[in-house]
Amino acid sequence: MRKIALFCLIAVLLVPQLCRAASCSDTIDVNAAVLADGFAADLGNSRHYSSQITAANVAMLQAAWADVADGVTERRGAAAVTQQAVFFSAGRQIIAANRRSGCRYWSYSIPAKTTPLVGSNAVRLSAIYFLPPQGSHPALVYAGDFYGNFYALDAASGTLRWSRFIGSEAEHHMITGAPQVYDGKLIVPVSSKEVLSTLFETRPCCSSHGLLQVLDPYSGATLWTYDTTAAARLQLRTGKQAPNGATLWGTPAIDPQRRRIYIGTGQNLTPPTTDNSDAIQALDLDSGAVLWTFQATAGDAYNVSCGVALLATLDCVRPAGPDADFGAPPMLVHLAGGGDAVIAGAKNGVVYSLNPDSGALNWSRRLGQGGSLGGIHWGMANDGTRIYAAVSDVTVNKVSGLTAGKLLGSNEIATVDGAQPGIYALDAASGALQWAIHPTHVYDGVATPSIYSAALTVSNDLLFAGALDGELKAFRTSDGAERWSYDSKVAITGVDGTAGHGGTIDSVGAITAGDTLLLNSGYDSFGDSNRYQAGPGNVLMVWRLPSP
Repeated sequence: MRKIALFCLIAVLLVPQLCRAASCSDTIDVNAAVLADGFAADLGNSRHYSSQITAANVAMLQAAWADVADGVTERRGAAAVTQQAVFFSAGRQIIAANRRSGCRYWSYSIPAKTTPLVGSNAVRLSAIYFLPPQGSHPALVYAGDFYGNFYALDAASGTLRWSRFIGSEAEHHMITGAPQVYDGKLIVPVSSKEVLSTLFETRPCCSSHGLLQVLDPYSGATLWTYDTTAAARLQLRTGKQAPNGATLWGTPAIDPQRRRIYIGTGQNLTPPTTDNSDAIQALDLDSGAVLWTFQATAGDAYNVSCGVALLATLDCVRPAGPDADFGAPPMLVHLAGGGDAVIAGAKNGVVYSLNPDSGALNWSRRLGQGGSLGGIHWGMANDGTRIYAAVSDVTVNKVSGLTAGKLLGSNEIATVDGAQPGIYALDAASGALQWAIHPTHVYDGVATPSIYSAALTVSNDLLFAGALDGELKAFRTSDGAERWSYDSKVAITGVDGTAGHGGTIDSVGAITAGDTLLLNSGYDSFGDSNRYQAGPGNVLMVWRLPSP
């Protein structure tokens, strides 16, 4: 397989001016065609991105440019891409750059904030969202942060149009799932870091729960809110607060025909549990009314309080639930043979197909054993004919997701008993297994299972999958045959001359946009470098097909 050479290092030697810090000489054309947007490509969350990249030409990809975020240890969030520009995040920055050269149009920094032992502010959203101009309304770029704040920037200039806190608990709520925009509604899922931060709090866990906020895209005003649980209150039997949790990590799917929103919820944090945790729910697009609920795992209560024995508090749930939430976005799949299905994969390792009208189960298929980081973790993809799922089957002490986790020496990622990590292709209509592959990599001279936690991307006849060990691969969708690979855990110089390094591939994975392939490399939320993970990194890598 062709290995792409170091990005800007070669450019420094051949064309030095390409790697000097540079502002773009042109201005942003907000009317340029949109090539990729949001976390999951479309309203149905297909992760099926249009591009010119195919199995026949993927080996011709050439390094175009790279962005290095100095001082950052992980790269989050899919970029929004137009024919001219790339809008992406890096630490506390939201950046607009030229798609061809990487020169910068503008950057905007969100406020700095740090909670001791918990973490510092960053653009945490799983994708930057670009909204083209509509009538008298300007083009906007949206992002959300670690403290539940949401930002709307003018896409042409990077100036702030509006920002607001969209949670209900400033110390707990955060935004991970990316928004959708449809019919004058900005639809934003809200999650909570209380699953982690309760470890260092002095009052009984847990008070926060998931929210779906539906806002006016141009003012940020709330149109309606869906609360996944009622307000928490102290439970005398347990000494804990409840109900809680059922947080929203993934991007909602929108069903224009039925005027519905499909969401996936997380586990409860303490008992008593609710009937809509670890569930897929259909909401009315105009009111937020719950139309149906499919609960995959009942009785799941989990938080990290048992993770450090010396600091374990009364918040520790014994026995702890399996932590089997839906973190991957549900997909509204338009089946190649006709009809629709809502298809979702959970951290328990199971894929479910549901009737979009009633929520009734069409079929389910277990692919993995599940674990605290999946099972199916960040996202599946589909092309209407096949469902593509990455199974990680790993677990970790989630205290490592806190700043204090490194100080406390929390455990690193490990595979679960009977793990079956790999990539699976299912028939979308029936759930029948069409193919499965179990790639490996070499660590200390030993063939080691590669762990696929990041979301998958399908484009034409290719499936792109990034592994925790830092390697990005492209597989043929018909049979899983490998067509291209690149090991991203390498030293790289950015377009401005900043030295950086790739690392773990997680979260959004790679996306395609026209003749371009983009990859975030570097992720250390749950552990450092080990046999499964490449560790921290700070690079956005961009490849491009050669010009005809």
